[in-house]
Amino acid sequence: MEKNKDKINQTTDGSATSTKDTSTPDLSKELEVITDKWKRALAEAENARKRGDAARLDGRDHGVALAVEALAPAYDDICLAIEAAKASPDAENPMIAAHLEGLKRTKSAFEVGLKALGVREIAPKDSPFDPDLHEAMQMHETDKTKPGEVLVLHRAGFALGKRLIRPAHVTVSASPSKPPNE
Repeated sequence: MEKNKDKINQTTDGSATSTKDTSTPDLSKELEVITDKWKRALAEAENARKRGDAARLDGRDHGVALAVEALAPAYDDICLAIEAAKASPDAENPMIAAHLEGLKRTKSAFEVGLKALGVREIAPKDSPFDPDLHEAMQMHETDKTKPGEVLVLHRAGFALGKRLIRPAHVTVSASPSKPPNE
C-alpha cells in the first residue's frame, strides 16, 4: 500500500500539474479542429443526400420519358382511328359507334396514365407557335389569323416538367404572299 501512495504522490507533484496546464490550450484547439471536421463531414453528407435525391428523380424522369416515347405512336394511332371513325360515312352504325366508344375510352385511359406520371400533352390549337414546344410541318398562307398561329395539330407532343419528350407537329399560319406584279 505504501508503494501506491508513493505513486499517487509522484503524479500529484508540481511537474505533473505544469504539464497538465500546458496541454489545455492544445485540447481546445484540437476540439475546434475536430468540431470543424465534423461540421464539414455533416455538410458533405447532406450534400451527397441531395445529389442522390436529384439523381434518383432525374433517373425516374428519364425512364418515364423513354416509356412515353415508346408508347406515343400507339397513342397517335388511337387518335387517328378516332378521327377516322368520326369521319366515316357509317359513323351512325352501332358497330362503328361501339368501336369509337372503345377507342375513346382507351385514349382516355392513356391520358389518365400520362397525367399520373406527371406528363402533360402539348396540343396547341389557335395559339402562337412556340419553337421550343412545336415542330412546324407546314406553313399555310392565310389572312384569317395572325401569322405564326398554330392552325392544325398533326401530332400531339409530350413534356415532363421542363423536359420536352417530343414536340407537337403543327401547321403554322403565314401571311399571304403578295403577287409578283404588285
